Amino acid sequence: MRWKNRPEDVSDEDFKFLLKKWKDPKYKELCKKNATNRAKQTNLHTCGPKSFAVIRERLTRMEELQSQQNGKSGEDAESSCFVDPFLAIMGKEHNGRVRLHGRRVTPSNLGKASTGNGSSSINVPNELLESIKADVTA
Repeated sequence: MRWKNRPEDVSDEDFKFLLKKWKDPKYKELCKKNATNRAKQTNLHTCGPKSFAVIRERLTRMEELQSQQNGKSGEDAESSCFVDPFLAIMGKEHNGRVRLHGRRVTPSNLGKASTGNGSSSINVPNELLESIKADVTA
């Protein structure tokens, strides 16, 4: 049955090896153990190619910048320029991208309604949409 469903890009020799491995009781036990461990995970990784370690480091740096700004006296804070911690850590926005909305969202499709093909619409307040558009075009 499985042999009939073999992908064309997998050689006969490789597929025979896989079938033998999948029948091995030790391998089946390992698969069950891994499935149980995956089910226990509470923090699923949904950050794309950035690891939790990179995000944690950026958050730490952002907190440090905020604490530095909050720790200044009144005169020092007024005389120095305000530094946006998010912008300092994440950098300037790339043209044609909108942060915190995923990979496929662009300024032009940010406020569009659903096209009826099963894709979900994104509802954003107009003030927020205008400020994002202004930031992207700036």
